[in-house]
Amino acid sequence: MLKIFFNRIVLIAGSTVILGLIVGCSAFRGPLYPDIIYNNRQPLISVTYEYGEIELILPIKYDAAVPDNILFKVFTQGDTLHPVISILQEAPKEFLAYLPQGVLDIQNSTNLIKILPQDSNFDPVSVRFKGIRFGRILMQPKTIRMGQLIVSGNTFLNNNDSTLASVDISLQSYDNIIHETQSNGSGYFQLAIPGEYRYAKHLRIVAGENLIFKPYTKRLDFSRDRKLKMDIGLGPSDEMKEPLYMTNKNNVHFLLRKKILKRNLNKPFWKFGLEKNIQIINDGGWHFNNLYSPEKISQKLKTFQHSEFGSKEFSSVDLIKTKIKKPR
Repeated sequence: MLKIFFNRIVLIAGSTVILGLIVGCSAFRGPLYPDIIYNNRQPLISVTYEYGEIELILPIKYDAAVPDNILFKVFTQGDTLHPVISILQEAPKEFLAYLPQGVLDIQNSTNLIKILPQDSNFDPVSVRFKGIRFGRILMQPKTIRMGQLIVSGNTFLNNNDSTLASVDISLQSYDNIIHETQSNGSGYFQLAIPGEYRYAKHLRIVAGENLIFKPYTKRLDFSRDRKLKMDIGLGPSDEMKEPLYMTNKNNVHFLLRKKILKRNLNKPFWKFGLEKNIQIINDGGWHFNNLYSPEKISQKLKTFQHSEFGSKEFSSVDLIKTKIKKPR
């Protein structure tokens, strides 16, 4: 039994020695290729790759007032719904943004910057531009202005609501005219003035100064809305009886307050300042005063300053009707 165990140990030791000799001898063999091999052939394909950001610069100017904050949105490739970048910041002198390479349309001006002031007094601004692959885009300066104040409407005649064309209309601050226009053939008008007048306390609209009627005047308040709509009625009310003749007051060739006296005819020729082209009408009336119905004339006689004409002797409706039918 002991002899068998001893033989196994001798066999294992001999195998280990033989294996060691084999491995050791192989470590002393020389290299398979002792010299460096050079390949002088040129490659068939050469690949290079460039990458860089797009620096977007837009100078900003302001006309008078400046909004507190502005939201900038950059859109590309004609997409106006999904911005590639949005930046909300205090009103800057220059908008600066960095975009990844390749996002812009480099063929057409379908890229867009939306400038959205966070103040209802200012209008949004859009800027379209053509892109580049990478590098810097320096754009032309853009001016941010307060939104215009707009008044629009129609002019019409009070007594029958018919259209009034060519009516002078102006927006004034105190007595200074800011802007003026005329209603068109359909009676429509529109005026726009700078937004800086939004909170002006003495801003008003004046219409009809070119007509013989009393002009229409109204104070304007833009504090709640920058766009106002109003229809303007001019002339007498619907209580005035027809016929009614409209005219431009520049076509009326008489002066209501200038005295024209008969004795002017006897003045010497060198009195150039006196009207002498006078036609005498015997038994004529003193002046033409009323375009009312008999009832309205009666009411006026009872209520106006000359109270002596308020009695029935003068203000009776029947008496007035008689005098109209049988004028003297």
